[in-house]
This record gives sequence, C-alpha cells and structure tokens, in this order.
Amino acid sequence: MEFGFLLKIVKINLRHNFLPHLAAALGIALLAPVIFETSSLDAKLAAQPLEMFLCLVGAILFTPVFLPEQDENIRDLIRSKQTNYLAVCALRFLYSVFTLAAIIACFTLFMRSCESAVGLQHFFGAFASALFLGVLGFSGAGISGNVTVGYMVAMIYYIVNFTLKEKLGNFYLFSMSSGNGEGKVFLLAAALLLVVVVFEWKKVKEG
Repeated sequence: MEFGFLLKIVKINLRHNFLPHLAAALGIALLAPVIFETSSLDAKLAAQPLEMFLCLVGAILFTPVFLPEQDENIRDLIRSKQTNYLAVCALRFLYSVFTLAAIIACFTLFMRSCESAVGLQHFFGAFASALFLGVLGFSGAGISGNVTVGYMVAMIYYIVNFTLKEKLGNFYLFSMSSGNGEGKVFLLAAALLLVVVVFEWKKVKEG
C-alpha cells in the first residue's frame, strides 16, 4: 500500500473509530490527579497513579481495535475490498501505541513539574503495564470476536492485581508501587508476543 493511501486509511479511522476512545483515555488522565496525589512524591508513591490508574488507558485504547468489524455488514464490506483487513487493524494498533506513549509521557512530565520523583523508568514501567493490560483486552476481543469480552478480560485482570498482588510475579501490573518494577520488560515482551499470536490467529481464521 502506498503512503498516501495508508494516510487516508488512518485519517478515516481516527475520525470515525478512534475519537470516542481517545476522549475516554484523556478523561482517565485528567481524572488521575483528582483521585491521586501527584505533588512532591517519592519514586515509590509516584508510581501509584501511573500504574494503578493510567494503565486503564491501555484497555480503553487497544480493546476496540477490532470493534468496527464486529458489525457483520461492515465486516463483509471490508472483505470485498482489496485493502487487507488485518493491515488496517495493525495501523489502528500502531497509532494506539503512539497515543498511549504520548499520554503517559505527558502525565509523567506533569508529575515531574509537580516536584515528584519520576523519571524515564516511571514512563517505561507505566507504559509496559498499560500496554499489557490493553493487549489482554485486545486479545480477548480479537479471539472472541466480541469487544465486550475484551473489556471483561482486561477489567478482571486489573482487579486480580489488587487481590493477588506480588503472587502474580512478573505479570504484576503494579510492581513499581511495591518498590520493585523488575518485571516490566517481561510485561512488554509478553504483550508483543500476544499481539503476534492474535494477528496470526485472525489471519488463519480470516483465511
């Protein structure tokens, strides 16, 4: 596909599919300072709003990647076009990644301006947790063909992190808040692996 055609697809998807989810994600980011203290925090406390609340942005952005094609009429229309359906979904996933990174980066800088002890490790840790939670929703929606299932998978796992905590090991979303954070690379790798698995599964199914 040519770059101009790709850009056209992105613009259409941003306008018709992405804006409501972007608004919800920004709402989460704006609500975080209301629920959590963000000023003059040490590194451990500063991780709490980033890990425990902003990770929900991942679920909001990535779970609906397959949402438009949940409508059977739209799905049949897309299959009749020459454009590869999964390529369009991959574009949606990619601009969701950039959006997630931008939101977390802006919030991290905001906390830094409030004299909290945040740094690059906080950005990376929050991004890894949010991406993993979002990919769980993305996987649930992609495999089941139902976005509601994806949201349920993400939210159940989010709640489990409050109950099982460190028992989840490298899969614990809030490890920085407990003074660790070593499992973030593992979360990021697991998220990327899940994305590959889901796209391959969809490719086989659609084929």
